[in-house]
Amino acid sequence: MDYLAVKHVHMAIALLSITLFYIRSFSRIGKGVVAKNKLISISSVIADPLLLVSAITLMFIGGINPFEQHWLLEKIVLVIMYIVLGVKSIKLTNTMKKLAFLILNTAVILAIGYLAVSKTAFIL
Repeated sequence: MDYLAVKHVHMAIALLSITLFYIRSFSRIGKGVVAKNKLISISSVIADPLLLVSAITLMFIGGINPFEQHWLLEKIVLVIMYIVLGVKSIKLTNTMKKLAFLILNTAVILAIGYLAVSKTAFIL
């Protein structure tokens, strides 16, 4: 497989995952009608695992070890955080808490994007 092709697929799936996250989040802040749509739900369930598979494929094709490339290790931790925060936010009923989780997850998404582009670790 070509690294560049997989990278573009990965980026497209990431964009889809983020878009679906915001659609669901804003819907849940309102009445939640769109978030309950089967196509939106199924697309989210499919997009996130595909995102992880494409990321693992990129690591193997590129010979990148997250324990040697600290930016990647941080990115993996942040992606897990993105998923956990998204799952937790689904169960919230308080609008202010939903907004807080949306803002927190937006910060996580921005940090993931920064790491993906700069390849410079924050902490490690």
